[in-house]
Amino acid sequence: MAVEEAVKTSRRRYHSPLRADQAEQTRRRILESAFRLFADRGYAGTTIAAIAEDAGVSPETIYLSLGGKRGLLEGAIEMAITGAEQEVTGEDSWWATVAELPGAPERLERLVGYSCRILARTRPIHAVIRGAADKEAFAAVLGRRLLHDRLTAQTERIRKYLGDDLRPGLTVDEAGQRYSVLASPELYHLLTVELGWTTDQHRTWLTELLTTELLAPR
Repeated sequence: MAVEEAVKTSRRRYHSPLRADQAEQTRRRILESAFRLFADRGYAGTTIAAIAEDAGVSPETIYLSLGGKRGLLEGAIEMAITGAEQEVTGEDSWWATVAELPGAPERLERLVGYSCRILARTRPIHAVIRGAADKEAFAAVLGRRLLHDRLTAQTERIRKYLGDDLRPGLTVDEAGQRYSVLASPELYHLLTVELGWTTDQHRTWLTELLTTELLAPR
């Protein structure tokens, strides 16, 4: 009996990583479908059935793994943010390279480039969240949470990489607020979608503006 139990345990351990990997691949496929359909049709116009069909799974699988449309929207924005961060940095040494840059303008330029890549990746789903916030209370809460998280992260990066080089009289918290406003998804959408700016135009403008707003004159 003990031998049989050991064999069963061994089999469970052998197969569990595979099942976990398959489950993660399925979850990612669902979220990619959700991201695409939300961006195309909006929150109200996208159904669980449509996402399930696009992802090649059953609606029950979506409810079990993500809990419905709310979970899909939250999962889609989290996937977009995480994917964009990984796409930009690649590895932890990227931030070490930023810290080693000789001047504050160079470090700020890297931070702006990092933010712009994330904005480009997440812009469609941010627009969906804003569009849903009028009728869906959770979407409004999600938008506020994303703002808080973004402001917190950006302020901490300013503290770490630019804190000693800010304009006289400008606190780190004030600098973080200015950065967060100017590098916001709303302003990015206005400039690149409504006004037709290219991503390069936006990045150059944002870098120049934040250099003037945040850094002490040379």
